[in-house]
Amino acid sequence: MVKERIICEYLSGSKTVQMLSEEYGMSRNAINQLVSRHKSKFSPVFDAKLILPAMNRKKTIEDTT
Repeated sequence: MVKERIICEYLSGSKTVQMLSEEYGMSRNAINQLVSRHKSKFSPVFDAKLILPAMNRKKTIEDTT
């Protein structure tokens, strides 16, 4: 679970490798390896699918008023 959080925080651009290293007590090299392995496993299309639903959510009645 922590690994997924680190990867998400890095890929979203909300935190740098240095910030994550300090927060989670991992070396920068270990974080870079996590991200690198994640990127090699999944295509860019997979990452886009995670982002698109949040961007394309349907408007609710509350949003239109």
